[in-house]
Amino acid sequence: MWIVMNKLDVEKGKVEAVKARFETTKGIESMDGFIRMQVLTDTSDETKDQVVIMTTWRDAASFENWLESGAYKHAHKKRDDDTSEVKPVVLGNTVSQYEVAIEHGASSDHV
Repeated sequence: MWIVMNKLDVEKGKVEAVKARFETTKGIESMDGFIRMQVLTDTSDETKDQVVIMTTWRDAASFENWLESGAYKHAHKKRDDDTSEVKPVVLGNTVSQYEVAIEHGASSDHV
């Protein structure tokens, strides 16, 4: 499995606006190899908030196919043409990619 984390630093108090952008998906859910998307928020820093978009993929090639897809281009159109309502409150971002080396899950009697 392949995990991609896009960590967005957000102006303090603006995390809800950014989080709302991810309430609905824009085609990623139909991509071959896509497993899940999780949106995490952290408001513990006194100077900024953080939104982390974590996607899980079957493999790195599946993620690369998403980046090349028309669905990706459509989902990021407002960002790229500077009409995004959330882009002004995003201070910066960092994208990290990880191969899942070891995974453990809960036993079925604890779920």
